[in-house]
Amino acid sequence: MVTVRRTVLCLAIAWSLVQISAELLAENILLISIDTLRADRLSCYGYDKNRTPGIDRWAEEGVVFDHAYTEYPLTIPAHYTMLTGIYPCSHGAKENVGYRLESERETLAETLGKEGFTTGGFIGAYVLASEFGINQGFDVFDEEFATSVEGVSSATQVQRPAEQVTERFLAWLRDHKEDQFFAFVHYYDPHTPRPYGYDREVSNVDRNIGKIDRFLRDNGLLEKTHIFLTSDHGEGLGDHGESGHGFFLYDSTTRIPLIFRPAVGYEVSAKRVIAAVSLADLMPTILRLSGVEIPEDVQGRSLVPLLRGRKLQREGVYTETFIPQLHFGWASLRSFRLREFKYIEAPRPELYEPGLDPGETEDIYSQRGDLGRAYRSSLAGFITMFGTSSEGRSQGEVDSEVRDRLSALGYVSLQQQTNLADTTGSIDPKDRIHAFEEYHGILNDLSNRLVNATTLSNIEHLQHTAPEVRGVSFLRAWYFELMDRPGESEGYYRAALNEAPDHVLARARFARLLERLGRLDEAESQMHEVLRLSPGDYKTRNNLAGLYHRTGRMDAALAEMRMITKERPRYAAAWQNLGLLCIGKRSWEDAEAAFRRVIELDQRNAIAHFNLARVLRELGRADEAERELETALKLDPRLGRR
Repeated sequence: MVTVRRTVLCLAIAWSLVQISAELLAENILLISIDTLRADRLSCYGYDKNRTPGIDRWAEEGVVFDHAYTEYPLTIPAHYTMLTGIYPCSHGAKENVGYRLESERETLAETLGKEGFTTGGFIGAYVLASEFGINQGFDVFDEEFATSVEGVSSATQVQRPAEQVTERFLAWLRDHKEDQFFAFVHYYDPHTPRPYGYDREVSNVDRNIGKIDRFLRDNGLLEKTHIFLTSDHGEGLGDHGESGHGFFLYDSTTRIPLIFRPAVGYEVSAKRVIAAVSLADLMPTILRLSGVEIPEDVQGRSLVPLLRGRKLQREGVYTETFIPQLHFGWASLRSFRLREFKYIEAPRPELYEPGLDPGETEDIYSQRGDLGRAYRSSLAGFITMFGTSSEGRSQGEVDSEVRDRLSALGYVSLQQQTNLADTTGSIDPKDRIHAFEEYHGILNDLSNRLVNATTLSNIEHLQHTAPEVRGVSFLRAWYFELMDRPGESEGYYRAALNEAPDHVLARARFARLLERLGRLDEAESQMHEVLRLSPGDYKTRNNLAGLYHRTGRMDAALAEMRMITKERPRYAAAWQNLGLLCIGKRSWEDAEAAFRRVIELDQRNAIAHFNLARVLRELGRADEAERELETALKLDPRLGRR
């Protein structure tokens, strides 16, 4: 048995670089990531209930990797791996909040940029915004979402449809089609919320792939551009009880499409590749195809040997998720896939043979225990080789705007997270999938203010089925607050804070409740505690400034607002409030500067134009004031009744 284990481990982690012969180097590289796209929902992967002709065309003209997988079924960790070639157990990102790509990590855009490539990135959702480090190395990183946190009330304001992403990308490409370029294009449409259903959203992205294809052909770019199309992860769609992604490591959320459409003249030996590959392999593959040296810290494998009909020297695909542990204290999950078998490390380990059981419905670990233990050894060897001390380390606190924007996309757990070092994770996620789904259903109801007696029943049921879940008192407090039952809400907020004194969101909401109840001293005390725990929570700092203004402490209010605008210069609501405070102090020049900043951030802000008109009148600039007033009334005629 020792020999078997050593053989599997050797196959899993052996590494050697493959020398390749001279080959045609494409002038350009296009990498397209379609968020939340399952491979088995594309017709080129055998799906017969929907057609994706745009993607199918590239598949027909290129190479389809039948067994491609993500290393992490969440957007940020997966894209960090995609764009750096570094495994999650090394770069350390475990979810979509609280992490930023470390500046010392060299991205694909940075490496190609050093070689003279013009680089452009175009994203479909705020989850990949520049503040998370994805923009490293891009000459242009196109992201346009709601600038004022006060305006973020739905996911539609922090994502862009495929048409907008395509339009911005092609506009950039028109200006750079004579350059040697690397472009990264990210579509978000198949991700929830998807108002037209999963297949229709996939079809919409496919139509945009067709637009890109036509532009490349019409402008003579297709023949000199290597194209890679992939996804960051799949979607449960109810398989194994998981509606979304991030919780389990079954193929419904970890298997992804990977299609390589080579430039004209690049010869490949196979149209379909059956070897298991992963997102970490993209960066070294693209660099090898571009004739660019691969950075030493890249951990993925170049797939060029597979394109030439040869084998990879190192086999095996690793995947992990820490969401059950981070959010609930349940066990984290890791998996290792090698040849025909896939092992999942859990309190009750699992072993599957996906080729014979593609739905992973028959766990054969109990029947093949020796093989399962050999795979466990291979998994441990992989982690030993590629894991680092950065594992599970948060890259910084989550400020209030980030939390709100990602909450609108359905990403943020509103319960206080569990530190990885503080939990044993003894509960198997398989035993808690229904509680997980129920928990997020409750959050959706609360976030959208869709509360009734059923919501409370669901909260009580959650506590009964998963008593270890922290934050149930907070859910009750939020529920009673929305039901306008402040007495009961206050009691549960206090209970929530007794259970978790560092629960910033619970404390911030409790402070607002106290302020609405007129208990200003208590509200102020809670706000100060929030800012002690989370100095970057500038929504609470904004509320504190309002409380200072309400109690006549103008200088203190101004100091808070100036701090916010210095730290967050794109927070339009803070500039608006600063302008109003300056009016109160009759500081007309400062007020003018503040309102002009609001308008710079949001030209259609009627209130800002209206207030600027008032300030300009005070400064004796009547003609300018009249123009601003006209603009304000065009934007919002109701202001004429003021």
